[in-house]
Amino acid sequence: MIQNGYLTRHCPICGSKPPAKPEISSEVPAETKDFESLVPYWNGFFKNKVFFSYYRCETCGLLYTPTFFTGPQLEQLYAQMPPNMDVVPLDSLERTQRGYFDILKSATPLKGGFIEVGPDVGLFTKNCVKDGGFDQYWLFEPNRDVEPALSSTMGAAKFHIIHDMFGFSQVPDGAASVAVMVHVMDHLLDPVATLRELRGKLAAGGNIMLVTHDESSLLRRAIGWKWPAFCLQHPEIYNLDTMRKLFEAAGYDVVKQAKTVNYFPVAFLLKQLLWALGLRVSSFPSFGQIAIGLKLGNMLTIATPKRAV
Repeated sequence: MIQNGYLTRHCPICGSKPPAKPEISSEVPAETKDFESLVPYWNGFFKNKVFFSYYRCETCGLLYTPTFFTGPQLEQLYAQMPPNMDVVPLDSLERTQRGYFDILKSATPLKGGFIEVGPDVGLFTKNCVKDGGFDQYWLFEPNRDVEPALSSTMGAAKFHIIHDMFGFSQVPDGAASVAVMVHVMDHLLDPVATLRELRGKLAAGGNIMLVTHDESSLLRRAIGWKWPAFCLQHPEIYNLDTMRKLFEAAGYDVVKQAKTVNYFPVAFLLKQLLWALGLRVSSFPSFGQIAIGLKLGNMLTIATPKRAV
């Protein structure tokens, strides 16, 4: 339902009505501002925080925003979004993505068909091409600007780049043994429907891997509403328990969950910390681009379709 120019909704996992009061809000909640005034807050870590208030579902425990942007508003916002991976240096991003890949490699055979939703320039996918045995790739990436870089990453592999983010009809049923979404699920308004549709594209015994933010993390508890993942781009944020409930609602069994290591330059971490404390420092020494691996608030989940579904 549209109200005051924004979408209003119930819990996207269980459908329950939101409680009376939010759990997390910015100093100026986004739902009190009009759309045009929110556009400048859409991109970037280091800005004054404005986001839609998050409520805790009293039935399943999901932390989500009952008020959020409409579909046309999201299309406008994502159309003017810069490349996804320009905040943290490439080397740090590659090390982080390799860690995700190593967990996947330890849990499932890397062969058959492969689906990735939101691969960007292919930092995760290139590990699959190099060290996996997949025979075909379906890559759902709406940003046409990254197509040359993504195509280059794929080399001689058989691949399809599909610019409809959720055009899963282009994948034959049962064709993929693995599907991957890295920091995509937090952005979806109907995550259960997306997972159900992907379930039909997985072969028997196939697996799906999601990387998401973890709202139960120590960092989130330490800095509260100033945690970077509380932002205009995330209509819901999961923890280990609500992620299991999401997969259960979509017809999957969870087979593995893990807190993930992310690599960040020292300067980036210091800037994040100082901004969270309210100190607006704009520049730092580079510290020689030294990067530190920390479990700072992300988690990885691997699930497989239920046999009875």
